[in-house]
Amino acid sequence: MNVETIRDDGFASNVYRVGDSLVDAGNDASRLPPAEYTDAVYLTHAHADHADALRDYDVPVYVHPCEADAEPLSGSDIHEVNEGDEVVLGGTGFHVLHTPGHSPGSVCYWSPDERILFSGDLVFDNGAPGRADTPDGDAEALRVSLERLGSLRAERAYPGHREPFGEVREKVRVAVNLA
Repeated sequence: MNVETIRDDGFASNVYRVGDSLVDAGNDASRLPPAEYTDAVYLTHAHADHADALRDYDVPVYVHPCEADAEPLSGSDIHEVNEGDEVVLGGTGFHVLHTPGHSPGSVCYWSPDERILFSGDLVFDNGAPGRADTPDGDAEALRVSLERLGSLRAERAYPGHREPFGEVREKVRVAVNLA
């Protein structure tokens, strides 16, 4: 499976192009491929650094219902994703995992066939956990979400910031201990 990374440029999140879909959108639509070549955006959560670009990007947006009313999504064509739903990115099926903590509607997208995880702001390449000190964060929920990821057999993770990484179970173990 080919995953193209559109790098975080400071405050914006990483954006991942998988086939004709994007995982997250960042905060600047000029960094994104033209909307006419994009089928949909699958958000890991709707904080501004992951979703502000959608103000100027007219494509269907898939997001957890807890985040569907987030201000950056105003006027977007919203489709809700929930725990257990399956979405298709680049011809590959991904399970939606509701992983609250960084935000109430944070989700990860997990492909057990490819062993790929889009982890949003839950865990990073240095083993750091996502922040729960945000206005809508919840430290205990973050810890529970991290523990859940520890049971996956992910070989590659694509986080919201920093670099994609391997050794996912080890990084998650470190993050659980730091959370």
